[in-house]
Amino acid sequence: MNPTPWYKNFWPWFLMFFPLVTIIACVILVSVAVGNGPDMVVDDYYKKGKAINLELSKFNKAKALYLHGDLLVENDRVSFNFTKGDHSKVNALKVSFYHRTIKEYDFSLTLLANASGTFTGLLEKAHQGAFTVFIEPMDSSWKMKENLQLPSESSVSITPQYK
Repeated sequence: MNPTPWYKNFWPWFLMFFPLVTIIACVILVSVAVGNGPDMVVDDYYKKGKAINLELSKFNKAKALYLHGDLLVENDRVSFNFTKGDHSKVNALKVSFYHRTIKEYDFSLTLLANASGTFTGLLEKAHQGAFTVFIEPMDSSWKMKENLQLPSESSVSITPQYK
């Protein structure tokens, strides 16, 4: 009687199936993990720490000028209106939106003052998600920040953090 070859039997294939599926799943998992690194990791922490100290002095300058304002982000338009503080020397504002987790969603634009004193700018497209917004003049002498969720129905009050 001739025995059947091993590859024609059920049990060798059944026993090899689960380890092969596990190996294939591990290879796929490693390739996805290596290809999609986190955007939030910083290479040089020392330089980033020095930059944070410079940022804090800009926030303190905004506190000293007692700057307050309202930011309104509509579908295709961003407007900022100062409600308090000395903003007489400001002709244009740089507004930067940083998404909390995805770097590709970050964007910035320049807001120009109109005749009524409101700073306005146009968006290329509508944005969605949780953002941290930084507002500063073109000379970067002071800076304000606020967290917001886009799209927003109403204006967001931006004030320096007083202790």
